[in-house]
Amino acid sequence: MSTLLARPSLTKTRPAYDGHTGAMLREALEALGIVYHVDKPWRGLPTEYVVCSVPGRARVSIHCVADPSARTLKGRRFSDHYDLPAVALWAVAAMVTDDESTRFVFNWFGDEHKPTASAGMQAGQCAAAVADHFGLTVPEPEYTCLHCARVIEWIEADGQGAWYDSSNWSGCVDGESLHAPEPLCGWCEEYGLIEVFDDSTDALKGHTTCDNAPCVARRIMRSDQAERERQAAQAQAAAHECAGPLCCPPF
Repeated sequence: MSTLLARPSLTKTRPAYDGHTGAMLREALEALGIVYHVDKPWRGLPTEYVVCSVPGRARVSIHCVADPSARTLKGRRFSDHYDLPAVALWAVAAMVTDDESTRFVFNWFGDEHKPTASAGMQAGQCAAAVADHFGLTVPEPEYTCLHCARVIEWIEADGQGAWYDSSNWSGCVDGESLHAPEPLCGWCEEYGLIEVFDDSTDALKGHTTCDNAPCVARRIMRSDQAERERQAAQAQAAAHECAGPLCCPPF
């Protein structure tokens, strides 16, 4: 999917720090197929926002709030902007203005969130909230083979399955290796957890939840989808009227 970019570009995050919210937002939005560009939604705004859009819907504008305690970092003063160093971020927020009102689509200061969360997690949850607002669903992941880089898919047959490419080959071109999927998330390799080791002994101390933005966005979108399906099933069951003594268990 092509992505529209306006100056300043989301790809030009400053390299002086470990990470920037611009790159994290871009990664999270692209993972969910959301089209965006950088602009000033209103002329009176002092800085640029990340503006997300789908045809026929009001645009959603994302901005990042600088941490008051970190507004001056390494001799530099930071103000609110879509592209902040991760260490200077306090919160991510997304707003929409339509015929109804101006309101938050995502607000990290809401009751369910804490400003102490990582920048990657905030970017992922913001992207998921924007996708949910637009009614977008999680795109089916496209896996490529770890060995031959071909696009592959898992096919079940007689209770067993294997990875096949478009030629219906279950093995790589060289015939020596079976297809194996390359992880979509390079941080946790799709396990959702990252191992934490002791700095001095290298012993495994435990695990932490992966907060790579696309990984977080996919996890939240799947959770929201499961909750919507649960609520739909619950409503359907509540509306059901038994047709007889053998209609519904227990009999």
